[in-house]
This record gives sequence, structure tokens and C-alpha cells, in this order.
Amino acid sequence: MTERESPPDERLFAFRQLPPAPTAPGEAREWAAKVLARWNLTGVADDLQTAVTESVTNALRAGAGSIHALIEWHWSTDTVELQVWDDAPGRPQPRRPDFVAETGRGLFIVEALSTAWGHHPGADGGKVVWARFTTSTPG
Repeated sequence: MTERESPPDERLFAFRQLPPAPTAPGEAREWAAKVLARWNLTGVADDLQTAVTESVTNALRAGAGSIHALIEWHWSTDTVELQVWDDAPGRPQPRRPDFVAETGRGLFIVEALSTAWGHHPGADGGKVVWARFTTSTPG
């Protein structure tokens, strides 16, 4: 597993390589909580932890063999961006939520919790799913 964090005098980001295993969503969630606590950004922790859990779970379900996560704090714009990229084929397809089904609500949840979200092809194949969260309370 690889983990990096930027120096405090530069833009803040934290990177984590996750195993393509059933433990990955929990590991991602725990890692995100620690990063946000270190940065004193606990106000966005619950939403971002849920989004990283859903995104990593989706990557596993898509058959990813490689999963990476990045959290970046843009303090000048009061936002935190989460990116989860994987090497699985295909693109995320938001579905109309079926609240009785046990699966299929992940992207709906990410959209509901974030201020913006999206996806784009990865540089070496696969895809990147991203979500942004506001760190300040609107005045």
C-alpha cells in the first residue's frame, strides 16, 4: 500500500493506493477520516467518507485490479475534492435509485452529498470518479 501527503506549506493533498479486495472500502473510509481530522476538516468527514466508500465499492464491483484515492484541500476556494480512480473498463452509469434494491444507489448518494461530482477517463485507461465538498458554512 502506498500513502503520501503533501508538505503543509504547499497545497494539501493525500494519496492512497488501495487493495482490490473487500477490505478496500473500509480502509478508504478510515484513511479519509484520519486525513480530514489531521487537516481539521471534520465538518465534511461524514459526507466524504460515505462518498469514498461508495466510489471504492463501485470500483470493486466493476472488476478493478488497481484502485487509488486522492483527497485534495483547496483552501482558497473552501473545497475538498475526492478522486477515486481504477483500471476497470466501462464508465459510471448513474441509475434511477431503487430504494428497495440492495445495490445501485452509490452515485445517487455521492451526488446528494457533494456540491458537484463527475467522472472522466483515466490517463492509462479505466476511469476517475470525483466529488467536491464545501468546507465552510455559507454565511
